[in-house]
Amino acid sequence: MSAPGPWNVLCERMAELRALQGAITVLAWDQETHMPANGALARGEQLAVLQGLLHERLSAGALADALAGAEASLRGGVAPEGAPPDAAVVLRAMRFDRDRAVKVPARLVRELAELQSAALVAWRAAREESDFGGFAPFLEKLLALRREQAQAFGVPEGGEVYDALLEGYEPGMRVARLEPLFARLTGWLAPLVERLASAPPPHDPFTGGHFDDEAQWALSLELLDSMGFDRQSGRLDESIHPFTLSPDPGDVRLTTHVHEELPLSSIFSTLHEGGHGLFEQGLPSAHRRDPLGMVISMGLHESQSRLWENQVGRSLPFWRGFAPRMATRFPQLAGLSAEALHRAANRVARTPVRVEADEVTYNLHVALRFELELGMLRGDLRVHDIPGAWNDGLQRLLGLAPVSDAQGALQDIHWAWGDLGYFPTYTLGNLYAAQLFAAAQRDLSGLDGDLAAGRFLGLRDWLREKVHRHGRALPAEEIVRRATGRGLDDEAFRAYLDAKYRALDPG
Repeated sequence: MSAPGPWNVLCERMAELRALQGAITVLAWDQETHMPANGALARGEQLAVLQGLLHERLSAGALADALAGAEASLRGGVAPEGAPPDAAVVLRAMRFDRDRAVKVPARLVRELAELQSAALVAWRAAREESDFGGFAPFLEKLLALRREQAQAFGVPEGGEVYDALLEGYEPGMRVARLEPLFARLTGWLAPLVERLASAPPPHDPFTGGHFDDEAQWALSLELLDSMGFDRQSGRLDESIHPFTLSPDPGDVRLTTHVHEELPLSSIFSTLHEGGHGLFEQGLPSAHRRDPLGMVISMGLHESQSRLWENQVGRSLPFWRGFAPRMATRFPQLAGLSAEALHRAANRVARTPVRVEADEVTYNLHVALRFELELGMLRGDLRVHDIPGAWNDGLQRLLGLAPVSDAQGALQDIHWAWGDLGYFPTYTLGNLYAAQLFAAAQRDLSGLDGDLAAGRFLGLRDWLREKVHRHGRALPAEEIVRRATGRGLDDEAFRAYLDAKYRALDPG
């Protein structure tokens, strides 16, 4: 019996890697949803062991040999025995993952996993007490380990440390491109915020009200069903900070939050995470056991969540269909028009909390975090100075007075995860979302009518065809270019906001 060829060996190794990644994902999801507080120490140890195993398998000689053998066959013009037609893109994705992993010492992988678990516990406690000092030592350690990791990856030629981390979330993106992008955005957003936030606010029918938690939860599930999220292949739970994790397209875990006084918060959180969930469920199922069946960039991932949250959830057609549903769940809203609820959903107000921010102010929040992360990684900003720098940035970018640590530097979970380099992907997602939705409106002539009727499957299927099915086969910007005819820019986003707020605020 002959030994299996390199492609078959590689497939076995890739499937093992995906299984390990799935196990890590489930443990991380449980840590944020159902794990008892006293399980944190053991969970850190479990994740450290599994992360170490994953790194070990990625670095193993057998994987390297199989990968090299399959690549050599393709270079020779002969597809490896048993390989599919898209073997070249699978190999490219696997090569990227392996080459990046082998540069990082196994010791660092384990240390990061253990520290992330401990930092999450510290972050929750510090946020509860609104005491950044309780979290600062953990962030200092995470920052040091991330710097070490970035140096191990290698700083791209002509780039900087931040670029090495950014590459893990947004391959090919660089600080040199992001800094002028944020400068341009803040340049035209700041005066728009000043004009809209200073105008008399529309009536807010939600202020002072109490909206039953169970009714909000039922409405969230109803929304997910309308979007086409398959609850046989996913689930919804609650967490402090909503997120999505997916061990497999058949097992997609979403979370949202419910506040009795803020029903819009749960609606928009559910739409946001539902967008992430649809992307995960729409990835190419034929590649669920190899790296091609994963998302190419977090900016593209955020485009899906922000599109459903904003271009859909904050549109007038959506509210024409959704207002009666809300009135059924919340009788105090009966008699309010779709137009009134739409205006309330699009109120522009300066808020210190990013996840509660409107579309106009949101990217200013991201700009602040990008600025602070750059400062930390460049060595220009010390961790214990972050609350002060945060408040200075809020004043400069949003005109807000100083806030508590809980509403300031402790509000987001990302730094507790050690996710330095992630925040810019939210703005990339906003820009991509505007481009994609404009293209969908061109391609789907009855889209507004479908949204008003609560029919969302046509949009889901368009996104599945144009975005989801590619997995990691193409760069994010190329996926958007093929769908829209343009690469990354802020023109569609600016046109979208201008058109919306001219209609809402013609003065």
